[in-house]
Amino acid sequence: SPTCKIYNALDLGGSQATSKPKPVVMKFIEKEEHFVNEMQARRNNDGSPRFSAEFVTPDLDSYRADQDAGYADACKTWKPHGADANVLPDYCVVMERGERSLLQAMNAE
Repeated sequence: SPTCKIYNALDLGGSQATSKPKPVVMKFIEKEEHFVNEMQARRNNDGSPRFSAEFVTPDLDSYRADQDAGYADACKTWKPHGADANVLPDYCVVMERGERSLLQAMNAE
């Protein structure tokens, strides 16, 4: 999508580190409007998930550079290997990594 980038990652657990990293995906979103729409589609007003994890990949966390100084610093400094410019968007949703892609799931179901 031209409005976001999705990367596979490993959640090392931060201060709650476990012996086994958890596979996740990080969806980086360029525009605040798209981030807000994504979160409203996923969550009720009270913050609870809108849909069952059986049908929609649950989000584990979200980050906004305008509300999280640590994430804002990362946005300013992170560069992928070989890049000439900082490219980390201001908004991010972290989700569990599925066992298969959407295309694989559609073909299997």
